[in-house]
Amino acid sequence: MRTISSSIAFAVPSILIYLVVHLAFWPAQMSPDSLDQWQQLLTWDFDDTHPVSGTLLNWVFYRVVPSPAFVVFAHYTLFALATGYFLTELRRWGVALPILMAAAVLFPLFPPNFLTVTTLWKDVPFATALIALTALCIRGVRFNFILPVSVWVAMGAAGIVLVLLRHNGVIVAAGVFLVLSVAARPARVPAAALAAVQIVAFILSKTLLLTALSATPQSAQLRSIIALPMLAAMVRSDAHLSPEQEQAILAIAPAEAWKSVPCGSIVPFYFDDPRVSHDAIEPNKVFATAAALAIQHPLLTLQQELCMTELFWRPWARSHQQIADPPLEITQNALAAQLKLTTQSKIPGLANWLRWFHGRYFNGKGPFNRPALYLLVGLIATVRLMIVAERILWVSWLPAGLNCASLMLLIQSQEYRFVWPSVAASLLIAVFAAGIEASRRQSSATLHDARVIPSDT
Repeated sequence: MRTISSSIAFAVPSILIYLVVHLAFWPAQMSPDSLDQWQQLLTWDFDDTHPVSGTLLNWVFYRVVPSPAFVVFAHYTLFALATGYFLTELRRWGVALPILMAAAVLFPLFPPNFLTVTTLWKDVPFATALIALTALCIRGVRFNFILPVSVWVAMGAAGIVLVLLRHNGVIVAAGVFLVLSVAARPARVPAAALAAVQIVAFILSKTLLLTALSATPQSAQLRSIIALPMLAAMVRSDAHLSPEQEQAILAIAPAEAWKSVPCGSIVPFYFDDPRVSHDAIEPNKVFATAAALAIQHPLLTLQQELCMTELFWRPWARSHQQIADPPLEITQNALAAQLKLTTQSKIPGLANWLRWFHGRYFNGKGPFNRPALYLLVGLIATVRLMIVAERILWVSWLPAGLNCASLMLLIQSQEYRFVWPSVAASLLIAVFAAGIEASRRQSSATLHDARVIPSDT
């Protein structure tokens, strides 16, 4: 009960701050992806382009109150509670209460946090599960991974949520448990079993669940999108192509269309360029061609991958580059009009100020809104924890790190929301490191004072 009450207490500031921002963008911020999932929720015509499980989760909240406003409220309330649980765990490690209280207020005031959680995206419950799993891993270290069954069940449940909500979730969840099964001897059996559970959950979600809901699986053509940036890089650089490779590439789009694709995003080309012939995309041929060209031109491959993954390592963007952030409104398109959804701000003055503030300071150009800066902070904090606390505390960054690693293989555009769960976890790990450092210095100062011998004079 103490853990529950403490988690709720730490969550209250977050919920209040998120609620104020939510009112400014009422009933929710919604991108084209949000609108697509909302239509699926209403019609039960499911498409696994966005994992069906995430749409079903939203449907559960929709059944309580049929409005995107309540679904978003449920998302950020759960996210705040996961944050509160994380801070409660840090209290068990001896982090001072004033530091945790400050974190409880400052963390939700970080603009990417309050802007993202008020957007109807599956990335928000995904981040909730990732932070919960991170906190449980830290708890595991505190008990040398000799944990009761209930904690392992909670860890497994957090992992399953990751698996069900995003296509890269199975890599994150199964990866965490596989690493724990090797790194921590007491965790060997339960962690290995949970890794298997994550894989089974993934298979069931892509087979039985889709069949039961008569859902349309993600098309093979769409899955091949992850190979298209490599083809664009080769055409853009005038790399040597065999006749077969050239034929396969130009059947999809003419050379000038390929050359117009920026190195960091393939999404506009695939979805919006009328010159693209989707019927000509043969997935097996696309993957084989991309793999062959990557082997033949390793330097171009490296340049392309560095560009596509700049979100993770470059603190400053290129002059022409901008991160795709929350929309700060309900995106107005034909689907929004069909669904009769428009922004109806309850605090329009705040909404306008946040749009100005976002455009001025968090536009993706400088370091403030570049995920790489905060990922680096999280890494440095993790190393410091390994030095001053427990060496095995590297597992605290494991879920965040695996999220980034899996995205490096799958990322198709520079969108903050993909990496934001890792950014949020990194910030909390930084609080952990700062708190442990402060406690350590206070203990050293107290010990020093106790050793001072009073003067006779």
